[in-house]
Formats: sequence, C-alpha cells, structure tokens
Amino acid sequence: MSVQEIDFPAATSIKGKEINPHFKDAFEVVVSKPNLDAKYVYHAIFGFIPTPVRWALKLRNSIVKWFGFSAANVEMSLPLEEIESGKQAGFLTIELATQNEVVCGAYEANMDMWLSVFRQSDNTFSVSTLVNLKTRTGVIYMALIKPFHKIVAKYCIRQAIKAGRI
Repeated sequence: MSVQEIDFPAATSIKGKEINPHFKDAFEVVVSKPNLDAKYVYHAIFGFIPTPVRWALKLRNSIVKWFGFSAANVEMSLPLEEIESGKQAGFLTIELATQNEVVCGAYEANMDMWLSVFRQSDNTFSVSTLVNLKTRTGVIYMALIKPFHKIVAKYCIRQAIKAGRI
C-alpha cells in the first residue's frame, strides 16, 4: 500500500473554502481492506496518533500557545461509533461525517483549518488539509511547519497501513 501526494481533490467538500493566503495539500492512500467508509479510515488514521507525533504535538503546543494559537489536547478523533457531525474531537469539530467523507475544522485567531478524509473509489481515499491564514503570525507559523506537516501526515497514514487498520 502506498501513500503519495496528489493534487487537491476537486470533489472534497473543503474545495472552494480557500482564501489567500492559504496552504493546502492532499495525500492519496490505497487501502487493502474492502468496503471501508470514510469514518472508519479517518478513525484508523487519526484515532491512533503515533507516540512520536504526540510528543511533537505537545512540544508544538507548549511553544505556540505564547503566540495566540490553540494549544488544545492532541486528540483528533473519537471512538468510531461517536464520529458524527457537531461532535468535538480534541481541538477539531466534526463538520461532516458520512460514508464518503469526514470533514473536521478548527477556527482560531491566526488561521482556520479543515481536514478531510474523502473516499475517491472503493479502495482509494484522499486525506486533505486546508489552512486559511488570517494573520502574519499564521503565515510565519505555516512557513515553519509546512515541511514537518507533510512528513507527519504521511507518517500517520503509513502507520495506519503498517498496523493493518486500513
């Protein structure tokens, strides 16, 4: 199973929310298990944040809280059966939870962020991030973390594959 960076999916419901300046990226994952829905894939990736990523997020939170960023807990999912629109999953609010797509959002002073897990076909999903940067501080922050974000996103997806969850 592979994880590769792709163009931002046109069919995801977060497409079109971009305002400048913004950052967006997307990764495609081909899953080996049949008949998975977006809720399951979202939970399989973000319900099991790897320990090194948890440490990095805690370090990030201890630094960025001084610059007006949210420093909420590092949880990004709920138990699978609780993933539904309107629920809070750590610092994210689940905005859409269907068989084909899960969208979570976070809104703060420096930026607005969305995360989408979208079913592209029976065994192919995209994991997309969109961040609208609202302040100079947000732009600087994104410039600093962009390379780490890409590494962490791929790592989390690969860990879900390696563990046999997807």
